[in-house]
Amino acid sequence: MKATPEHIAAIRRLGYNETEATFLYLVATHSGYFTRSQFLRYFQQSKGCLVHRFTTKTLTQGHATAKEYGYQTLVFHLFSRQIYGAIDKDNLRNRRQLSKELIRTRLLILDFVLCDPNRQHLETEADKVQYFNRELGIPLTLIPCRTYKSRKSGSQTDRYFVDRFPIFLTEKPPQTPTFVYCDSDLPGLFGYVTQVRNCEALLRRLPGFNLIYASPDAAKFHRAQGFFSRTFDSNTPVDTAQLARYFYIRQLWESHKTESLTRADRDLLRDGDKRFQGVLFESLYLISLEVRMSESSLSFAIRLQDQPKSLAFNESIEKVGTTAGELLREIRGLEF
Repeated sequence: MKATPEHIAAIRRLGYNETEATFLYLVATHSGYFTRSQFLRYFQQSKGCLVHRFTTKTLTQGHATAKEYGYQTLVFHLFSRQIYGAIDKDNLRNRRQLSKELIRTRLLILDFVLCDPNRQHLETEADKVQYFNRELGIPLTLIPCRTYKSRKSGSQTDRYFVDRFPIFLTEKPPQTPTFVYCDSDLPGLFGYVTQVRNCEALLRRLPGFNLIYASPDAAKFHRAQGFFSRTFDSNTPVDTAQLARYFYIRQLWESHKTESLTRADRDLLRDGDKRFQGVLFESLYLISLEVRMSESSLSFAIRLQDQPKSLAFNESIEKVGTTAGELLREIRGLEF
């Protein structure tokens, strides 16, 4: 989805010009936070009175707050229900105050989006669920989900794609979803690995997808790509012994014969539910319900039926490199 003329017009009625209104739409939709340097880059300006006039307007009209962090950097939080209501997104959690680390991540996400704001992003949780569940027919059980429990009523609510990392569709048909992970310059790949694992069941069900790993630290690209290849490389042989064991345990579980299952069996079942996804494995499982399949027969069936997917891993230092590299220097050492 992209900003509609009606949404931009609604923000303009609050006292902003068209470019300012479009910038606020992008901030509200993808981040909730922004810096002056991001505004200037969007306007393709290095300095000037434009940013002072704009930020003063957001503060005096009560649409945003500003807080100074390390290196005398102001980070603005766009929180006003007037803005979010004008674009029919008044329930977005971007209005909420976030932790230091989440603010850092949201600023990196915005930096990526601003590099090419005309992409066809799946902007909200509802947009993503609509596309993957209703259009592609992927079960909700395979979509990254977190359950929240109300302290007052005890009721539970499932929320999907709570990380809010960008997902957009390629322009040329067939449209392919592109997942983006915006990493910081902090050492390690724990956040990236966790994100890929959380989305793995969904990604394995898709006929094709792209993954962009965006980071200001080029040294991390090789390790990130290596993990991607090890996880999704179709040439990686399937452990047919583990697959056969998974089928056997799953049959016991689904027939409610669980008294003999050990903790290790249950762990293998949970791991297999995530790892052995897709039409191929499901069809083999259905066959195994009728005929017990040996490891050799499973291996032959996989070689015969498995079709390569359209996968792509892309490195993106230009997206959050020179731009977010500057951004990271601005907000490094955030302190409340």
